[in-house]
Amino acid sequence: MADAVIVMQSIANPDKYGINGTEKTRITEQGQKNADIVGNSDGLTTADALAVQKIMLKLN
Repeated sequence: MADAVIVMQSIANPDKYGINGTEKTRITEQGQKNADIVGNSDGLTTADALAVQKIMLKLN
């Protein structure tokens, strides 16, 4: 679930949790690429966070 949380945090507060954010636990560039699983590589969205949750819970 931590993966879905960091995706949501990076969307909601990019200055802190985005790739260039100030937080030590910010999302990485590779993490952002890995999490962009919904759409046509359109960047992270809440749909990506939901998809990550479903994968982790084996609901797919």
